[in-house]
Amino acid sequence: MRLWRAIPLFIMTAWGCNSSADASRPAAADYVADVPDIPMREYGARRAAALEAFSDGILVLHARPAAKTMEQWGFVQDPTFQYFSGLTEVPGAILALDGPEGASHLFLPPAPESFGMAVEGLVPEPGPMTASRYEFDSARPWTDFVDWLEGRVQAGAIIYLDGARRPEATGSPNDLPPLAGDRTLWRSAIATSFPSARIESAKTEIMKMKSVKSNAEVAVLERNARMTVVSLLAVAERLRPGVRQRETEAAMVTTCLDVGGQGPSFWPWTMSGPNAHMGRLVGAFFRYDQGDRIARPGELVRVDVGCAGGAYGADVGRTLPVSGSFSEGQAEAWNLLIAGYKAGLDTMSDGVTISAVRAASIEAVRELQDDMVTADGRAAADAILSGGESVWHIHGVGIESGEDIPPELRAGMVVAYEPGFSIGPDAYYLEDMILITADGHRVLSEGLPYTAEEIALAMVR
Repeated sequence: MRLWRAIPLFIMTAWGCNSSADASRPAAADYVADVPDIPMREYGARRAAALEAFSDGILVLHARPAAKTMEQWGFVQDPTFQYFSGLTEVPGAILALDGPEGASHLFLPPAPESFGMAVEGLVPEPGPMTASRYEFDSARPWTDFVDWLEGRVQAGAIIYLDGARRPEATGSPNDLPPLAGDRTLWRSAIATSFPSARIESAKTEIMKMKSVKSNAEVAVLERNARMTVVSLLAVAERLRPGVRQRETEAAMVTTCLDVGGQGPSFWPWTMSGPNAHMGRLVGAFFRYDQGDRIARPGELVRVDVGCAGGAYGADVGRTLPVSGSFSEGQAEAWNLLIAGYKAGLDTMSDGVTISAVRAASIEAVRELQDDMVTADGRAAADAILSGGESVWHIHGVGIESGEDIPPELRAGMVVAYEPGFSIGPDAYYLEDMILITADGHRVLSEGLPYTAEEIALAMVR
């Protein structure tokens, strides 16, 4: 039985597909028609909340400053600028949320150029019509920005800037100015241009605001999760001994596009054998071949994928056996991780701390530790328990596939629970997208197998 045709009926029904072999893949048009827009009023409400949160200063946000590279699948807007502006395709613009004045101002650049030609119709015209259309207090040419901000700084306003989720590489030695990192470069530009300004980080407050999703955001993320489920199953269908990693990556990307996605929300990780260990995995960011290798019998593959759509991301994963089934020891180790994962999942609800979720997962593994009968099972228990909370990673999913979240879960959060560990030659990892509700949770990426037995059954060819 092909994995694709193992997709649960409820998913196929949601896509409006029939059960015939020729219609086993959802039609792209069916998906695109279901994409809900984020209402304009939501962006206004977000800006209003930011104006209140930063009432003593000005939150200054920069759009992605340049065009996409030739290697990228599409232009991806700066996530915080997009979150507060709703402008997904305007490069170089600046959004200033002036707390003391209670006003939002958009500074718009001239039309960008590509291949020496101006890209017309992309950047809205400055003026009252654009301000009214997007519900800003003003829409100005960006040549006004420096003088305007200097005046506000002289009036005593603090400048608030967002920060990067992780430290950005600057590409510069010693005391040379930074050459890379959008957030780093923006802060450096502001600090240099406004030396008398007090500059503060808005990162924590913005993270809190972005972490709780609206109903419209949840609808987009659930649709992306469903597309990702099908894309992951396509990887599993392609996987077998002798297959190149690049082939499984292509299967994921092709399927994501087939079912209506715009592209991968990050380049897929379908790492086999030693490449699935974190120490080797992170090296893919600096490898021309992405660590490309041939999958070998008996190895395990980390499948970590996400489909982008509606200007939001996704993040879902599983560990799959190259040969179609786990060995006895691999199965025991994997099922132990699943037991811990489900124990943590069961605790997820509004008001529950992330530490409490992890503690439930750890306790479930501890209770099963003495029941392990294989060397792999015992080694897995030791690895999981010695790793403590670090094994049980939880992050948010939104405009970015990976977002920081506060230490306590709240209704409306969409999180990814992605535990993982390694023993000997094998690395184990899984991940679901989960909506936190007032009285529990709901798995948005529903439809994937969990236990070793379920995975083996699904992979029967």
